[in-house]
Amino acid sequence: MAWLWIWILIIISLLIPLCILGINYKKLPPGPKGFPIFGSLHLLGNLPHRDLHKLSQKYGPIMHIKLGIIPTIIVSSPNAAELFLKTYDHVFASRPHTNASNYLFYGQKNFGFSKYGSYWRNMRKMCTHELLSNQKVTTFEPMRSNEVGLLVENLKEAARTQVVVNLSSKVLCVVRDMTCLMVFGKKFVEEEMIMDEKSFHDAVKEVVQLVATPNLCDFIPCVAWFDLQGINGRAKHLCNMFDGFLEKIIEEHLDQFKIANKNQDFVDVLLGLMGSQNNEYKIDRSTIKALILVSTLIKVHIYMYIISMILLVSHDSGCCIYLEVQLCNLI
Repeated sequence: MAWLWIWILIIISLLIPLCILGINYKKLPPGPKGFPIFGSLHLLGNLPHRDLHKLSQKYGPIMHIKLGIIPTIIVSSPNAAELFLKTYDHVFASRPHTNASNYLFYGQKNFGFSKYGSYWRNMRKMCTHELLSNQKVTTFEPMRSNEVGLLVENLKEAARTQVVVNLSSKVLCVVRDMTCLMVFGKKFVEEEMIMDEKSFHDAVKEVVQLVATPNLCDFIPCVAWFDLQGINGRAKHLCNMFDGFLEKIIEEHLDQFKIANKNQDFVDVLLGLMGSQNNEYKIDRSTIKALILVSTLIKVHIYMYIISMILLVSHDSGCCIYLEVQLCNLI
């Protein structure tokens, strides 16, 4: 009987603050009435974007919905989207905090997931001036031309011997090699990139999947300890895998840091900034690992999506020629 009263008191202590906070929601846009703690999560199925579209047809282009205990504004009209994404972009620029990105990207220290503010502005300034300046990008041009040339020669040889080629796999290897040369300063064979019996490509796919998967712990923080979907556990495991790999990369660069006339890659530049006395960007070892992880994972994944779209429209000769010219300009 005592346990029953304890649970009743716990539930009441959770509901009272929610009811008090609910008073401030009177000025919010219309939306479905949700349950305490769970909100309107029950209205979303396997295709949440379609469910939200149906709800917007009932409640309007700007709709308020509670996902768990998280109040959320859903915008579904071009005019309203322009207000949120352009006119008031500085207000809504920050991405929401998620458990997966917190574990995978060292407390969201990377450029893509950090909150908009002084830290984000410093990271953008550093990436623009130190990593992606015209001078820095130009230094990698011979490498990019060489890698594309090797791919073309490989395809020529396959055509001469009439060997079937998996073009998606070939392009993935080229993009991966170019990214590794720019970020790490060297290529990696597949055996060097095996982490806990998982290939680098499979690990990348799992990271992207975890970041994109809705996590119940993000909407109802009080159940985070249970990790009902197993996302937090998988994210921690992947973080440990990549951390060991990145630590090895950093140690190798520290050993070679004083070599003269060495073409500096991204890791060299970041280590130089971290070790400088006038470190205006205030980066540390975990910041470097977070930036390396995102620049490697996201870049390869996005490039593969672009290349896949090019291959899908390859039957249209006019479109293919245009995309080929654009790709050559980018490379």
